[in-house]
Formats: sequence, C-alpha cells, structure tokens
Amino acid sequence: MKRLYSNASKILLAVGCTIFAFICVLSLVICAFFQSWKLYSNDKEAFSDFAYRYAGTSYATLALSDNQDDFNEDKLDKMNCYYGIINGTNAENIDLDDESLYLYKNFTTTVPDNAYVGDYSINPDTEFVLSDNFLDIWGGNQIIDVNTTEWKTYDINGIGYDPISQNMYVYSNGEFYKLSELCYDICTVTYADEESKEDAYWNSSANIIYRKIWEANKPDAVDYYTPLEEGDSDETTYTIEDEDSDESTEEETTDETTEEYEVDYLPAERALPNAPVENTDGLYIEDTQFSPITDSIDDFAINIYVDGYGEEAPMGEYIADFSTIHNTLSEINYEAYLETASTVEVATLNPETENYVFVCFPKDTFNGVNDFYAQAKWFIGFAEDTKYVFPIAAVLSFILSILCYVLFMCAIGHKKNSAEISVNWIGKVWTDVFFWCAIITEYIIFAIFYWLVETMRDSNLSLGMSIFIFGIVTAAMMAVGLMWSANLAVNVKLHRFFKHTFAYRLFVWSKGRLAILHQQSIKIRKNIKWTRRIWFIFIVITIIEYFVIMMSYDTRGIAPFWVLEKIAFVVVLRKLLYSYARIKETATALAAGDLSAKVDLNGMPLFLAEHAVAMNQIGDGINVALDERTKSERMKTELITNVSHDIKTPLTSIINYVDLLNKEKIDNEKAKEYLGVLSRQSARLKKLIEDLIEASKASTGNIKFTMEKINAVVLLNQSIGEFSERLEAGKITVVTDFPAEDIFLKADNRYLWRVFDNLMSNIVKYAQPDTRAYIDLKRVDGKVRFNFRNTSKNELNISADELMERFVRGDKSRFTDGNGLGLSIAKSLTESMGGSLTLEIDGDLFKAIVEFDELKTEE
Repeated sequence: MKRLYSNASKILLAVGCTIFAFICVLSLVICAFFQSWKLYSNDKEAFSDFAYRYAGTSYATLALSDNQDDFNEDKLDKMNCYYGIINGTNAENIDLDDESLYLYKNFTTTVPDNAYVGDYSINPDTEFVLSDNFLDIWGGNQIIDVNTTEWKTYDINGIGYDPISQNMYVYSNGEFYKLSELCYDICTVTYADEESKEDAYWNSSANIIYRKIWEANKPDAVDYYTPLEEGDSDETTYTIEDEDSDESTEEETTDETTEEYEVDYLPAERALPNAPVENTDGLYIEDTQFSPITDSIDDFAINIYVDGYGEEAPMGEYIADFSTIHNTLSEINYEAYLETASTVEVATLNPETENYVFVCFPKDTFNGVNDFYAQAKWFIGFAEDTKYVFPIAAVLSFILSILCYVLFMCAIGHKKNSAEISVNWIGKVWTDVFFWCAIITEYIIFAIFYWLVETMRDSNLSLGMSIFIFGIVTAAMMAVGLMWSANLAVNVKLHRFFKHTFAYRLFVWSKGRLAILHQQSIKIRKNIKWTRRIWFIFIVITIIEYFVIMMSYDTRGIAPFWVLEKIAFVVVLRKLLYSYARIKETATALAAGDLSAKVDLNGMPLFLAEHAVAMNQIGDGINVALDERTKSERMKTELITNVSHDIKTPLTSIINYVDLLNKEKIDNEKAKEYLGVLSRQSARLKKLIEDLIEASKASTGNIKFTMEKINAVVLLNQSIGEFSERLEAGKITVVTDFPAEDIFLKADNRYLWRVFDNLMSNIVKYAQPDTRAYIDLKRVDGKVRFNFRNTSKNELNISADELMERFVRGDKSRFTDGNGLGLSIAKSLTESMGGSLTLEIDGDLFKAIVEFDELKTEE
C-alpha cells in the first residue's frame, strides 16, 4: 500500500478513475444509442430497418442540396438507391405510387412499405452538411432548417370554446386557430345573484373587448336584406327596428312595393342558416351565429393569460359555443398565442419555403463503399457483432473506476516516509464549505454542459466533437469530485470530520456569543431594576403598532420596513441598557470602596462613553486623593514613631534620675513636692509615648496577632473586675447583661483585653458620677456584640467620627487625664482582628459598640 503513497501514484489513480468513469459512461451512451435503434430488441429486422431509414436521410440531404437544379441526379444515379421527390407536405395523405406527383424519380416500380419517406422544408437560408459517410462521428449528412416559420399578429374577430374537445379557439384573419392552453384556464364561478354576476362580467376588461367584437360583427337588420325565395308571400308584414328610435313600425310589403325594387328582400337574420328569428344575440362569424357558452354551461368562467398575467375578473358572457363546428375544429393543428386580449400571434411558414416529400429505397444490389445503403449494411453487421462488447466494457470500466477511487481514498493524506496524516491546502478547507463549493462548481459545469448540448443541437455539431466536449466535461466534474473526496478522506482520517466544518465553528461561536449575551443580560438585570418594565412597554407598543399596521389599507410596503425597524430598535435598546448597566456597576463599585473599578468603553455609544470616561476619571481622582492621604498618614505615623523613639530615650533617663532622687534623703519638702510632680508627669509622658507607638503600629498593621478562641463572657467580666475600684471611686455603678451560656469569638486575647481596657478607662474618666454604666453582650445575626453605654459628665457637642480621631477628647477643657488616643487605638486593634468598633452619641449618652463574628463551639 505504501507504494501508492507517492504523489505520482495518487495522480495516476485519479486519472485512471476519471478515464474508466468516462469509458463507462461512453459505453452506456453507445448502448443507449443502439437501443434507440432497437439493436437489443427481439425484432432483429427493426435495427436493420432503422439503419436503412437513417441512410435515407443522407440520400435526402444529398438530393435536396441541389433542389434548384436536378437534385444531384448525376451523383445519386451511381448509388444503390431508388429515389423520388414530391413537391408538398404531409406524406401520409398522398399516394406515393402516383407518378404525376413526382418532380423527379428514377424508378418505375411500386414503392415498398419499408421505403424511407421524409418531409422537408427548404428555403434560401437552409444549410446542408454533406459527407461521404452516412454515420460520421465528425460530421454526417444534415439539413439545418433556418427560418422556416415566422410569427404574425392578427386581430381577434371572435373567441369561443368547444365543450366537446374542451379547447379554446379564436377566429382571426378569416381562419380558426386553436388557442394554446398556456393562454387560458377554465374554471367555474358561482355568484350570490345575477347583479353580482353582471358586475363581475362587466368589470372584466377582456369581456368589454369581446363584447365590442360581438357588436361589431352583428349584422344590421335595417340595412341588410336578402332576395325572397320563389314561392314566398309578397304580402308580409315585418318589424323593422330603428336604432335611433325606441318605437317599432309595421310595414306591409305588397306588389306595389315590389315594383319599386328589382327583387324582394327579407331581414338579414332570416338569411343566417343557424340564427333563429327570436334570438339575435350571439357571435356572428361570416354567415353563422354562435350562442354564448353560458347558455350551455351554467356558471362557466375562464381566465385568460397575456404575457404571464391573468385576467382578474372571470369572463364567459362573450365566449361563443363552438360545439356546432366541432368536426371542423378538430382538424386544426396550428396553435395560436395571445399577444393581447384582442390580438393573437400565429406561426406561419416562411413564404420562400419549399416543401418536399423525399422517397427512397435500396436497389437489389449494393455497389461501392461510398453508397450509403452499403455502409448501413456494413454497420448493421458490425453492430450485431459488437453489441455485447459495450455493456461488458461499461461494467468492467465501472469496477475499475471504483477500485481506483477506493485506492485513491486510501492513499490520500499519507506519505511514504511519514506515519502521520499530512494536510495540504485541500484538507485545510472546511469540510462543509468544500462540499457546497463542489456542488456549486458541479452545477456550473453541468449548466455549461447543458448549454453546450443545446448549442450542439442547434448547430448540429458532429458526434466526434460532441464526445470530445463530453469527455472534457466529465474530466472536469470528476476532478472536482476527487478533490472533494480527498478533503473528506483527510478529515475523516484525522477524526475531525465534524469539528473541521464551518457549521461547527459557527455553532461554537454562536454558543460563546449566547453565553456572552446571557452574562450581559444578567448584568443588565442586576444593575437596572426596571429592565423588565422597559421590555414590557416595548412589547406592548409593538403589539399596538402591529394591529394598527394590519388595519391599514396596504401593508405590503410598510410591514418589511416595520419589522426591520423593530429588530434594529431591539439591538440598539439592548446596547444602551448594557452600556448603562456597566456605568452603574462601576459607580456602585466605587461607592462601595473598590477604587480599581473601571468602565469598559468597548462598543459604547458616544454620549454614554463620555459619562463612562468621567466615571473612570472620578476613580482615578479618588485614587490620587487616597494615595495622597495615605502618604500623609504614613508620614505622620512615621513622624510620630520616630519622634516617640527619640523622646523615649531622654525620658527614660529623666525617669531613672527622678527615681534616684526619690531614693535620696531630701529634707526640703518643696523639693520632694517637685520630685512628685516630675515623677507623675514623666510617667504620663511615658504612657503617651507608648500609646503613640501602639497607635502607629495598629494603624499601619505592623502588629502581629495571635488569633485564638476566646470566651467573650469571661474576658469581659475580667475587664470589668479590673476597674471595680476605680468605678467605685468615681461613684459609677455598672449594670451588666450577659447570656447564661458561653459565647466564643476568634481574636488575640491580649489586644482584645486592651480594647476592653480602653473602653472601660473611657467610662471611668468621662462618666458622670452617681450614674449607671451599662455593659451588654448579645448574639445578633451570627455576630458577638459588646455594648458600652454611659452618661458623659461633660457636654458631647462633637460627632462620633471626630471623637474617633487621634488626640480628640470629649473633655475639651482637657482637665482630665488622657491623651485622646484610647478610642482610636481600640478601633484600629478591633478592625485589625476582623471586628468593628462604632460610636453613637445621643445628647450626653455615649455608646460604644464592638462586634466580632461568633465562633461556633464545633469550630
């Protein structure tokens, strides 16, 4: 098999497949040709008779090519052919043994039954193709008819219907013509009453035309008279109608009146053999009256077609009944076509055309190879000997073609020195695209071939040239088919038949697009709460517009544009909603503190894009301001930390020396008092410096927490117990409200103690003496909430946010101890451990709320 993997082998297999397919089709065509000549029929004489008749066409071509002279008498007499030529048409109606009919003949015997008889029309433009062979694949004897007929247009003088043959006929140019079935359609129409029937007839433009034709052909009873037949009475009273008067007069014809005329006359309607006196309404053609077809067939109607368009209103009132002349009409073969409702086109022979009947039959002996009958005899023997060769060749070539095709499909995609499937430009094309391209190409090739067949038929191209063109077309169609097969084989071998298609890619793209649209829809509904109301209003308006359009007089021109407008409106509306949703989502994110949120400007309308750009600029501005504030805070913190460290060193020396002085024996009471002040103030300063350093660490996140499980009830009780003496000294009563069971949270035990210590210290320092302080511990929505409430001894004319800032104290006189860092430190520590601390001020009521996530016991 690997020998077939080379490019040369693949090309040979493709060529072999094409050649064998061509041989198969050609053999089938030859078999069909032989069958058309009845070679494979049970009647052995039928094929011979057909071949001899075909030879007769060659004799006719040779003879009639010299129809102006002697019909090539000198050439035909040397052949084994008796022939004769008759001037006329329709050989079936003439006696071939009547010698008076012949323009020329070279026999005296009776014409045999199997003689060739053919009708030919010859004019000056007729072309003759002459050959020495009666069956020549590159030529052959042919008579090419050119302009044997021409079309003429005549006015219609009457139209009628024959219910026996069910055909329409027109009377024009003094003759009857059968109307082509393409020009009319018989139907039956019923009407509510005679008035509606009359309106339908009179609304038909064709009926108006044919009514005028009837009126124009009707004889005038006043002006037209016919002689009296011998024996008629000379005293007869007739009613003569005057077209200009509604009155009727009676005249008596007597001998005296007849003396004024050379002959006596009767009214014209009495002269028409088929026209009764009591009925003068009908179609008059020459001397015959035809009644309307509606008198014979109830509710008869007919639609006529002119240039492909039908008469909207049915007609029938002025269609004549031609059943009385059925036998005459049945002999008419020529068809006419309506050019307009009042004119008809009829094909007539070219006036310069000569019609001939050619008769020929073979002599007793066959002489010479140039004799057509001798060639026909040889061809009959050849065909009989080889009639089974071509079917066998068709079968064998079909099998070989299939074998080459299978080997080609197996070899395609492989290479000699590679086990992998190689893909060339054919395999890279999408499978379904290649298929449809192949179908379209095959259709184009077939259309070209069909056009060539029609051209060859009109130009009488030779059989050999026809086979050559057919071979080229077959090779082209096979090449396209093999390329498609190669594409199919490669993609099947690579197991990507479906995935390597445009339909699959389109499906994947559509799926991704739908997923994107779904996500966009979710974003729209999430950010725009009134989305459903918008679409509901749109649907309601669309339904109202639909009914308004449907009630309009003519919606054919409006409806398509309305549908396109609605589709475009839906696309634009959805785009606007999605753009607005992106802007709102970013605004919401910025409001929530996500300063990295940005609006995607891709595909956004200009007027919304301007708002989106402004939104992005707001985020950038907030980031800049935040960076500046963070930088400032960091610098302040670093300053505090550095200064605190710098102050701490000399302060330590001061404290140590004050302590040394306190150990000395100093008798001066004033000096001892001064040392006490120095000791207290240095201790206070040390506490301030430690708080500053701790506040700096807490705010910058430089504290390392040891998170552990803490019993909130126990820790809070311990904190309150530490401050019991100070609370009693300040005459403050603590009222607690703790749950009976234990509550746990996760935090750093040391720093949570510091938070409680700062809040309790705040109560001791700033609570009004002789009041109660309330400390609660509760569970709220999965949270552990600590509430610290007390009444301030000083006015709290300050906001909770200000009170949370560093160095801000509720005692504006700064009379009490404290540095204003306690609450700030407590807040920073709480937030660093994952909790929250908030303040609430209501008059003199101060409230601090600390919250942490509750830790379940199983955790």
